[in-house]
Amino acid sequence: MIEWHRAPARAQSAPIGAIYDRWVTPEGEVKAEFSRTPNGYLIRFPKEADFEISLDPRCVTGWPVPGMEERHFESLFHHAIVPLIGNHEGGLFLHGSAVTIGDRAVAFLGLSRTGKTTMAGAMARAGHPFLTEDVIELTVDGGDYLLQPKRSQLRLFGDSAAHLMGEDFRADDPDEKYTVSGSDILPFRDRPCPLARVYLLGNDPSAPLAITPLAPPLALTQLLQHSFVLDVEDKQRLRSHFGRLGELSEKIAVRGLDYPRQYSELPVVIEAIVTDLENNQDL
Repeated sequence: MIEWHRAPARAQSAPIGAIYDRWVTPEGEVKAEFSRTPNGYLIRFPKEADFEISLDPRCVTGWPVPGMEERHFESLFHHAIVPLIGNHEGGLFLHGSAVTIGDRAVAFLGLSRTGKTTMAGAMARAGHPFLTEDVIELTVDGGDYLLQPKRSQLRLFGDSAAHLMGEDFRADDPDEKYTVSGSDILPFRDRPCPLARVYLLGNDPSAPLAITPLAPPLALTQLLQHSFVLDVEDKQRLRSHFGRLGELSEKIAVRGLDYPRQYSELPVVIEAIVTDLENNQDL
């Protein structure tokens, strides 16, 4: 467990020191900046929050900016800080969503706004319960990678939430995220499930439907883009993390998944995913 302290809100006026890494979106927006402290690390999410990580003893202190929504502040901790620490300490965390098909789990990885959570919600609506959104945690159990369930909530943009929930759901802003809880409409599975497939969502929103098997070396390079790394300059830990992802890419089939980003196409995409899993269990 991580000892976690929420400090009073404060403005991000002071610089955080020498920055050794950044998270930058494809559009060039800086989402996070990483610097060092005498006892660990300081991670800044510009205009959102600062988190100071101490590894000895292991604890985290977080400062939201004034006026920040508490739910979003907690989401940053659970969906960014926890997996960063987890991978740093030898775990296996990836950025994505996951659902169950029968007794097996499938994961969806992709860049921001490529449809990971919408896909999880659509599959849940079709009867395949979701396990997690935003963060995938895998634990090794014998020959299986068990995908651990997280919170029974999906954070969806307004248009996706309205599509999945129907006329009774009101979204005032299609570009704002809304929290939708697991329910009879969107079932949630609260037990771990063995991972059977990883789908990497393509970035072209108009691409035709295609599911493409990826050889392990290519799969590994793609998985690296969707993992959480706390210290890119710690070569020993990077090698260990690389090794864990390499084993995953050898044991679990990884597919590229392209499809038109239109709600009307989702039933066809879901059918293709289910068929791929049923027809290619041993690939």
